[in-house]
Amino acid sequence: MKTRVRRCIASLFERQVRRLIATHHLKVVAVGGSVGKTSTKMAIATILRERYRVMVHPGNYNSELSLPLSVFEQTIPGILFNPFAWIQRLVQSEIMLRNYPYEVLVLELGTDHPGEIARYLEYLSPDIGVLTAITPEHMENFPGGLDDVAAEELLLAYKSKVFILNDDAVPSKYQAKYLKHHPAILKYGVHVAPFWTAPTPYVLGVHMNAALQAAAAVGQQFKLTHVQIKRGIENFRPVPGRMNPLPGINGSIIIDDTYNASPEAVYAALTTLEHYPATGRRVAVLGSMNELGPESPRYHAEVGAAAAGVDLLITIGDHARDYLGPAAMKAGLDPTRFKPADSPHAAGKFLASVLNPGDVVLAKGSQNGVFAEETVKLILANPTDTVKLVRQSPAWMRIKAAQFPGV
Repeated sequence: MKTRVRRCIASLFERQVRRLIATHHLKVVAVGGSVGKTSTKMAIATILRERYRVMVHPGNYNSELSLPLSVFEQTIPGILFNPFAWIQRLVQSEIMLRNYPYEVLVLELGTDHPGEIARYLEYLSPDIGVLTAITPEHMENFPGGLDDVAAEELLLAYKSKVFILNDDAVPSKYQAKYLKHHPAILKYGVHVAPFWTAPTPYVLGVHMNAALQAAAAVGQQFKLTHVQIKRGIENFRPVPGRMNPLPGINGSIIIDDTYNASPEAVYAALTTLEHYPATGRRVAVLGSMNELGPESPRYHAEVGAAAAGVDLLITIGDHARDYLGPAAMKAGLDPTRFKPADSPHAAGKFLASVLNPGDVVLAKGSQNGVFAEETVKLILANPTDTVKLVRQSPAWMRIKAAQFPGV
């Protein structure tokens, strides 16, 4: 019953979005992919704002209810089945529909289950679709593994007039299977001629540079000038919780990548840590990666092997403790440099007692059972930087308090 009610409510707002796009002839950019969606979405919006009025939400408002609501700059009511709250939102959306202030929608299409991308595309026909990656995600809900993930994510191509993809992170076999008949495919990546070759501001991580390459490609499709694209790139700032550099206590540096974690994203973050100029130790705080299904132990062990070269490894969560840490030691990490923590708070307290000047700390993990941003909070040099961390709203703090009682 609740599912039917949610679907009915979502359909009302979806119709409004369809009417909105048709009435105002809006351009739509839709960003999909296993990882990197939010950073890519925000990079695209930052560049397009050099010429257009752009609607984008910094968070991942991408469920069947939150995505259409976000187009009208609204959120889901605190009490989901409050009819008065929904009527109020429908009325407000109808008013906004008549005098919509934007020209371009930049939307993030996330999926936890098969069929969700298809549902978005029932009312969205993107002018440009962008695919960031096909990597393991929410595998417990995709019984066919990566093949099912690819089938889901690449549905975006069928409805997109122009399709832009990361050639480094979308396996060639899926490109050949799903894209061979698409009339307008553009690619970006390390081995592809870049859409942007001028010097750019220092951005942490190859995957952050990939986001800027995707954004530059979209900017070109929207006929932005070289100067406008350059200015947009210079104005881009990392999204909270995504490779965001922050000053840490005792002269340390924090790479805050705590928003979420999947194997490919952790590999990319570890590569950034490995090459980061450090006068002290390289420290990795790695939390469990949720929703990887039956193959989760293997994925954690593979990430652990990749983390064996750090100077200090701290884990948060059961799978990181049981599989990631032991695999790192098997691959060569000194056991005295491995510290499993029962909570993000325990990890933060331990780090606060051992950090030295010049140490660089990478913090990364999934949400439930991990929340590595709470580790970061305890080692910030400036407590006011808490506002730059993810999931700090009262609602999120209540969830964390319930999961880690007494902390």
